[in-house]
Amino acid sequence: MSTDRRPVNLRCSALVLREDAVLLCRRADGWVLPGGTPAGDESAAGCARRETLEETGLEVVPVGVAFVLDATNSAAGQYLMEIVFLAHADDKSALPYETEAGLVPEFVPLQRLPDLSLRPPIGKHIQALHRGDDRVAAYLGNVWEPSPLS
Repeated sequence: MSTDRRPVNLRCSALVLREDAVLLCRRADGWVLPGGTPAGDESAAGCARRETLEETGLEVVPVGVAFVLDATNSAAGQYLMEIVFLAHADDKSALPYETEAGLVPEFVPLQRLPDLSLRPPIGKHIQALHRGDDRVAAYLGNVWEPSPLS
């Protein structure tokens, strides 16, 4: 039995699909879904909503959990768990815009995903979800609070 007690880093992101494209943010080292770490007593869905607004200028509403994934980098002693929320943009015609230097958001055609350096490498899962091959899990939020998606 392992006695390794690495801290778990939580990341919450939004998967926003629009027709045959997905909202991604291009960084110098590759592409990511908009997202980040919850602040204070912020819910996971609230974090995904806030981070998407901060990184893309788009207001979104998380409607379910698309994926939960984890990745371990033993060499760096890191453990990451990511909750990827399926989210819909409030304004279906709004375009993302750069709000942070070095982070360029755009709707990327799904057929380009295999050619991108997507971090984490979930391009095939995004395509399967868009085709309807994968189901979205129910998100219950904080069941101790009256508004689970706040």
